[in-house]
Amino acid sequence: MTLAELAKDVPNLATWNHVERIKLFAWYLHTQKKQEYFQAPDIRKCYEELHLDPPSSISPFLASMEKKKPKEVLKKTEGFRLEMRIRETLDRKFGTRQITVQVTELLACLPSTVPDLAERIFLDETLVCFKHGAFRASIVMAWNLAYHHLCDHVLRKHLAKFNSQWPLVYQGHHKKANKAISKIEDFGDELKESEVLEICNSAGIISKDIHKILKAKLDRRNSAAHPSSVKIDQLQAEEFIDDIVKNVVLKM
Repeated sequence: MTLAELAKDVPNLATWNHVERIKLFAWYLHTQKKQEYFQAPDIRKCYEELHLDPPSSISPFLASMEKKKPKEVLKKTEGFRLEMRIRETLDRKFGTRQITVQVTELLACLPSTVPDLAERIFLDETLVCFKHGAFRASIVMAWNLAYHHLCDHVLRKHLAKFNSQWPLVYQGHHKKANKAISKIEDFGDELKESEVLEICNSAGIISKDIHKILKAKLDRRNSAAHPSSVKIDQLQAEEFIDDIVKNVVLKM
């Protein structure tokens, strides 16, 4: 993570007081730059990199933080270190968990297995939304990626089976049961997403496990896409993307 990327994830950093900024910059130096110790010039460089107006002198702030009870920084011959309590608090707020790294890497490595241009666009937008904390949007885009992948899978490998199964599933009560799919746009014009899933499941195009995953993910996508009080956080987005990519996109 660069300092600029961290700053984007910090609401109203420009309004923070100097002590809170120094704590954040020290945490960045420890965790992202792998510095065991930092000194006042290191903190000043962070201010300069973000075009923030620094205090006239940083050393008095560090001295004050070191004298607090409990201490906020620890002073050694080599420089300063954040006190563990402060560092753990910032870890919880801004640290990158392993699952986050895995999901980001999963999306970043996926292009080599996704030749379709439309899918590549959905993939790129999923990654952008996820990396910038737009978790509701990342769920919507990840669904678009997986659903387009399913429709393309049907067109390339199971079109006859899909079209023959369609009237069997909906005969007698579906006014479109006598139509057929011939191109990717037909899926959206003729059928609901849930209906496509049902036909694929009934025809054996997808396994019951994949159908179960897709049905659950469609419900979650609907909750994310429609205006509601349902909150979508990072944990939900990570689980959604990890599951639908590993168990749907990469298995078809």
